Amino acid sequence: MTTERVLQRKIIDYLNKSCNSIVVKTDSTSTRGWPDLTVVSPTGEVHFIEVKTTTGKLSVHQQRIHQQLKEQNANVHTIRSVEEVQRLFNK
Repeated sequence: MTTERVLQRKIIDYLNKSCNSIVVKTDSTSTRGWPDLTVVSPTGEVHFIEVKTTTGKLSVHQQRIHQQLKEQNANVHTIRSVEEVQRLFNK
């Protein structure tokens, strides 16, 4: 099984190379539950991505932050594979 860290690296590589996006790995020590990645697409859209393995679950803090972001009309996603990212960014 792929670890979350390995999956994150693959997603970052894909977004940087194939989508020409800016990707920032977020250090969430200041805000518990903040999504792992902030992505700025070439069109200027900003997406917040929480990376989870197929069995990973969002923590209570992550659920709360995701809800707050959605209430602000932010693009927030829980992604479990590179294929999900491909579908999201190749609409």
